[in-house]
Amino acid sequence: MNRPDRISQNPGRRELRATGWWSWVLASLLVGASQFASAETDVVFFHNGDRLTGEVKSLERAILRFKTAATDTISIEWDDVAYLSSDQNIQVETEDGRRFLGHLSGTPKLNTVTVETESGPVDLEIQRVVLMTPIEEKGISRLDGDVTAGYNFTKASEIEQLLLGLEMNFRTETRIISIQADASLSNSQDSESSQRQSFNLQYRRLLPKRWLVGSLFTMERNDELGLDLRTSIGGGGGRILRRTYQSTVLLEGGLMVSRENVRGSTTDKDTLEAFGIVTWDWFRLDTPELDFSTSLQVIPNLTDTGRVRAEWDIDFKWEMIDDLFWQLNIYNSFDSDPVAEGAERNDYGISTSVGWDF
Repeated sequence: MNRPDRISQNPGRRELRATGWWSWVLASLLVGASQFASAETDVVFFHNGDRLTGEVKSLERAILRFKTAATDTISIEWDDVAYLSSDQNIQVETEDGRRFLGHLSGTPKLNTVTVETESGPVDLEIQRVVLMTPIEEKGISRLDGDVTAGYNFTKASEIEQLLLGLEMNFRTETRIISIQADASLSNSQDSESSQRQSFNLQYRRLLPKRWLVGSLFTMERNDELGLDLRTSIGGGGGRILRRTYQSTVLLEGGLMVSRENVRGSTTDKDTLEAFGIVTWDWFRLDTPELDFSTSLQVIPNLTDTGRVRAEWDIDFKWEMIDDLFWQLNIYNSFDSDPVAEGAERNDYGISTSVGWDF
C-alpha cells in the first residue's frame, strides 16, 4: 500500500533514470551513425559524370571493390573510373612495383590517383595503378578465392571422372598467403580407379621493386606415376617481371626437400631438389570476362643427378553470370625417372568444371 506513495514521492528520480536511459540509447545511436558515416566517405567518380559514395574495399585485376549503403559491395571496372577520393589510409601499388601509403586526395584530376603521403602528394596515372589495399581492412575481408566442381561421363567407354578444386588468397600490405587444392578421381569398368590429388600452401613476402621471398609446402598423389604421396617443403625468392592492370608475369626459384612414398614400397625416399616456376596471368574485362593463366614448373633433382620433374598447367575461365564461371584445365605431369617400377613418365589430361568466385 505504501509503494505508490514512495514512487510519487520521488518523481524526479524516476524521470532522471528514464532520461539517462534514453540519453544512453540516443548517444549510442549517434556514435553508431557517426562511425557508419565516417566509413562511407569515399567517392568514386565515373567518366560519364556519375558518382558513388561509399567505402573502398580493394583494387585488384582491374576490379575496384566498392561498398555502399544501398548496394553493399559491388565490382566496378577500373576503366570506368575517372578519379577517386578516400579518407582511408590506402596502400597503392603501381605496375613498376612502387608502393605509396596515404589517403586519396579529393582534388579532381582526371585519370589521376593522388596519394597524400607523409612526404607530400604523389600523382599517379590511373591506368598505372594495379593494386589498392586499405590498411584498416582486417580478417576475412582480405580473403578471396574460388571453388570448382565438375563431372564427366562417357557412355561408350563407361569412364567417369569427378573433379574438385579450391583456391584461396589472403593478402596484406606486404604478404600473400595462398592455398590451392585439386582432386580428380577417374573410374571405369576395364581398369582400376585412378586418383590425382595435390595441396599447395605458399607464403610470399613482398619486397621493393617487385622482388619477393617466400616458402612453400606441398603434398601430391598421382596413381599414374606410381606415387602414393610426395611431401615437399622449401623456400626461395623471385620477381614480378611484369604487372599491369590486365596481366602479370612472375618468375620464382629456390630449393626444397621432398619425401616420396612409392607404390609397392615400404620405405620412403628423401631427396633435395631445385625448382624454377614461371607464371603468366591474363585477364579481360570486356563481357564476357575471360581469365587465362598458365604456369611451367621445372624441378631438377640434386640428389638423383639427371632426374627432372616438370608440371605444366593451363587454366581458362569464362564468366557466365556474376561470380559463376566455366573452367577448362589442361595439365601435364612429367618425371624423367619415375621412382615406381613400370610407372608412366607422363600423366596428362583435360577437364572442365563449373566454379564460383568469393
